[in-house]
Amino acid sequence: MTPARRLELMNDAAVLPPRGSPLGFASGLREMGAFWAATLRPPPFPADVPRGDGHSVFVIPGFLAGDWTTARLRAFLRLTGYRVETARIGFNAGPTPRMLARLDETLLRLSSGGERVSIVGQSLGGILARSLAVRHPARVRAVVTLCSPIRFPVTTPLQPFAAMLTRFQDADWLADRDHVTRACGAPVTAIYTEEDGIVDWRQCLQDESADCRNVRVGGAHSTAGSNPEVQRITAVALARA
Repeated sequence: MTPARRLELMNDAAVLPPRGSPLGFASGLREMGAFWAATLRPPPFPADVPRGDGHSVFVIPGFLAGDWTTARLRAFLRLTGYRVETARIGFNAGPTPRMLARLDETLLRLSSGGERVSIVGQSLGGILARSLAVRHPARVRAVVTLCSPIRFPVTTPLQPFAAMLTRFQDADWLADRDHVTRACGAPVTAIYTEEDGIVDWRQCLQDESADCRNVRVGGAHSTAGSNPEVQRITAVALARA
């Protein structure tokens, strides 16, 4: 890939919110406050959710985050009755070659006995979850995305960080990143909130069909994993699959 093409991919990976947008520095601060409030005093897990059947659920964290940010969601899924696998990500810098290889290896390992695996991804983790499902349709049972934008370029106040890290990401994946919107052969539940302070919530909406649905919830982008409403919807989606 030429340097000019790589620069083009870097520049259109994400864009800053336009002037007057509800997204920006203030919304980012609100998201940080909501995240730490939910971390210090997490809400109770929802009751009376469908019990899991014990199949594997692979959980992927969001941009600039790590597995520690999905701890509350993973604890809920274990209590519900699933075998939960982390992505082994300390810092999600996006689809780097190393990360893509690690995600592929984990999915292939979990499904090596013929079991189809469900994938739950938060924010960028949901983009990576959809990508895995498109590339390995026979190995994925269901996908649930939490506040994950799939329409590019992504409108976000994190654009400077996204542009800075794009140089480390897989150029071929970036060039074909719209593949995440394709049908993957598994049901996909896209959970979004109109209170999102990190991405334009409209970019999280997928084309709906019998197997693909969008579900609106309340709350912040960064607290989706600890949101009882999100947890309940996730449990229902996994049980239906």
